[in-house]
Amino acid sequence: MDKNEKYSLLYKQIESLIADENDVVAVMANTAALIHDTFKFWWTGFYRVADGELLLGPFQGPVACMHIGYGKGVCGTAWRERHTVVVPDVEEFPGHIACSSASRSEIVVPVFQNDEIVAVLDIDSRELNTFDNVDAEWLEKIVKLIPDCLPAEKEIHLAAGCFWGAEKYLKLIEGVTFTEVGFANGNTENPTYKEVYTDQTGYAETVHLRYKPSVVSLRFLLEMYFKAIDPTSLNKQGEDEGTRYRTGIYFSNIADRTVIDEVIDAESKKYGLPLQVEVEPLRNFYPADEYHQDYLDKNPNGYCHLPVALFELARNAKMKNSRQ
Repeated sequence: MDKNEKYSLLYKQIESLIADENDVVAVMANTAALIHDTFKFWWTGFYRVADGELLLGPFQGPVACMHIGYGKGVCGTAWRERHTVVVPDVEEFPGHIACSSASRSEIVVPVFQNDEIVAVLDIDSRELNTFDNVDAEWLEKIVKLIPDCLPAEKEIHLAAGCFWGAEKYLKLIEGVTFTEVGFANGNTENPTYKEVYTDQTGYAETVHLRYKPSVVSLRFLLEMYFKAIDPTSLNKQGEDEGTRYRTGIYFSNIADRTVIDEVIDAESKKYGLPLQVEVEPLRNFYPADEYHQDYLDKNPNGYCHLPVALFELARNAKMKNSRQ
């Protein structure tokens, strides 16, 4: 039986075994066991994305590293680069993490759910050049069988000019569960609106939002964000001008940076010039006072630099759920 035939049979076994099981740990455990037993690999298992790192999950084989950082080793690289990584000789891979000196070659397959990487499947062999495109193609099919294990909620901070209209627009997008306006990435503590208005504090008017990645992906949210801003305008949106009105994307999870950069790159190609959208880790955020929260809900005729049509766009926007 050749490799393709083995994988075909293995796929059917896993599909049948986990058909009625929704517990992701149980599924990962038996999936790792079946792959490991079928091919007699040295180490087969999962690392799950948790709190900005990869955390050891169900596996078959000897003791392994329990924590792997973003972009570190083969597993962290596959997470950062968002694609399967095949390593013929681990000694030739820059930054290889030697959890076991017996490992000679390796393959790592990201587990995607709704455009988010939630885990990686890591397999090690004691022989060189064990893995090829056949392994990659079949293992990518197998990990798509993993049931939903997305975190309940994630967060991002978006600066889009005056935060009154930006908040109303973003909160209408399906999957957004919480919005709060405030001031991000400035140089003072507990700034007031009047202080920020002087443009002397370094803060940007920003919307803090939480969302369900099982419903809406970060990529989709950012694509919607770009529909509400002029990304080529520096420190000016509509008639509002000043550094407090700059556009910016501020992230708390470093893994989000890859998706942000991909969206920025796609948007910049539309304009043919660099964008004026600040992209930084979130350094600080202070909520504005209650007067500014949900301002347009409380003041339907209040000032807003965004056209009404954008609110309808956000209200009707739907992202088709898909697994990559």
